[in-house]
Amino acid sequence: MRIVKNVLVNTRVVAFTGLVATLMLSVAPASAQSEIPQSEMSYCMGTLTGETPGSRINLRSDASINSQPEGYGLVGDRVHILRYPRGTPQDLFIVEDSQGSSWYYVGFPESGARGWIREDFISPECFN
Repeated sequence: MRIVKNVLVNTRVVAFTGLVATLMLSVAPASAQSEIPQSEMSYCMGTLTGETPGSRINLRSDASINSQPEGYGLVGDRVHILRYPRGTPQDLFIVEDSQGSSWYYVGFPESGARGWIREDFISPECFN
């Protein structure tokens, strides 16, 4: 997950050979320091889709193209499709906007960042 504002960058040395050290970077929004709780998980994951590999897909604060982007993912990133609050793992958190587009409430597994992604930018896969 790439977040364009409010980021923390954690580094750690994962290998040291001679004079060369390999660093591992992880980026997470300051407000999302942990994984998504199991209580918010559904039986579905999704892959961000688009015509250009590596292009940005906005993570929105509300289910609307007029809402503020909270960050972004890249085409090919995997996300959890979250469940409706207090619902069962089958109750996906999906809403429809005034133009008839569906929006999925998703979470990024590593950063824990959550937000809305429109249906045409995600390919859902459900397991159960």
